[in-house]
Amino acid sequence: MTPRLVWFARYVGAPALLAWALASSADRFPWSERPAAVFLADGQAYFGQLADPFWSDTLVLRDVYYLEDASKGTTGLQIGVVKRGREAHEPAEGMRIKRDRVLVVERVGQDSPVMQAILTQRALDRGPAR
Repeated sequence: MTPRLVWFARYVGAPALLAWALASSADRFPWSERPAAVFLADGQAYFGQLADPFWSDTLVLRDVYYLEDASKGTTGLQIGVVKRGREAHEPAEGMRIKRDRVLVVERVGQDSPVMQAILTQRALDRGPAR
């Protein structure tokens, strides 16, 4: 390699690549409290903390919830959600979703009915404060 190419790679290329990688995942850090909505091609929708590594063919969703008929719940909210993990096969925390199955990924609004249902369900799952 020529000295110019080495200089360019070291002082321009590497920092640019690092900045791009960090910027592409800046809103996906685990401390981000606002979940993402992942809508799949088969009509299912899941809500949770999204990890979207650009090098993988899968998305990872943690702290996963899905919609339930609100009339089954006692919260009085417009919609109901269920925390994934209580199904018959007791899936472990986290869900890998193949990218080719995803139609849309959106952030969930802080004041949306879905976010209110998730916060209410979390509070119910924790039980009474001690």
